[in-house]
Amino acid sequence: MFGDLDTNRDTAIRIMEQEIGMKPINVTRFTTGYCHCVYYVKTKNGEFVLRITGKDAKNYYYGSIKWLSELDALGIPVPKIIRHGQNEDVFFALLSFIPGKDLGEIYYTLNDSQKRKIVRELSVIQRKIANLPTSGRYGYLHSENTDSFITWIEYIESCIARARKRIRKNKIFDADICDCVTAATDNQKEYLQKVQPTPFLDDITTKNVLIHEGKLSGIVDIDEICCGDPLFVIGLTNMALLFMQTDTKYIDYWLDEMNADDVQRNAVVFYTLLFCVDFMGEQGMQFGNDKVISYNQKTVDLLYSYYYELLGKLI
Repeated sequence: MFGDLDTNRDTAIRIMEQEIGMKPINVTRFTTGYCHCVYYVKTKNGEFVLRITGKDAKNYYYGSIKWLSELDALGIPVPKIIRHGQNEDVFFALLSFIPGKDLGEIYYTLNDSQKRKIVRELSVIQRKIANLPTSGRYGYLHSENTDSFITWIEYIESCIARARKRIRKNKIFDADICDCVTAATDNQKEYLQKVQPTPFLDDITTKNVLIHEGKLSGIVDIDEICCGDPLFVIGLTNMALLFMQTDTKYIDYWLDEMNADDVQRNAVVFYTLLFCVDFMGEQGMQFGNDKVISYNQKTVDLLYSYYYELLGKLI
């Protein structure tokens, strides 16, 4: 996705000096993220985050500028945009620095009370997002309505198709496992047909949720808003926690906070299964020029075991 983007520190230093007018004291690249090169930058003026995006991913750049501005106006704790623009063949955004680590990095250190408080705050944030205007279609909103579907089921089917394509390409898992997910989609049709195109943050999972001293400090890496079922992101978070081989109390607390009924909780199991095959499709995959998802036989066995466990819960 980075295309011909120069991913070394020189690009970040050049932008800081030419565009921002600040000489960096320290420039360190964050190891997470697939779409942008993201750097922690320290100068005599303070600490910042610099995101650099290749021209082939400019929709994500424009989406980030749009949504960070709108979410900041709603009082959601996102980075503030200090300056943004284009330098040579890349786009950049200098953002305020929010202290904290991704939820997944410190999940093991949190107690039950802290987990409950975090999901309570995330639920409030999602309710604010739900009031944003949309076109009435499903899928992702970047800076414009570019990736939209007429029904939520169409979007779900596109997720299955993407996973199947990746699995076939990487040849690590059997692509036929997607057939059972398609069958599960048919079984969930009554529920899925009722899903309204509700806006929600789809990637506030074990990443992009910053925790500082046991508390939510900010939401980062927002390039788009998804329109559909807000339970979708809970399914993704559940799969991420399972993959970490840790407890999933966080998911229980989140569903309790939403007063989810049995039908909704079953939908989360379905979405978790969907993301299980999505994780399978990502194993061995290369993102951009320098991001490869590594795997081993233990990873393969683990994902297969969760796949059959989740499938069994839906039968």
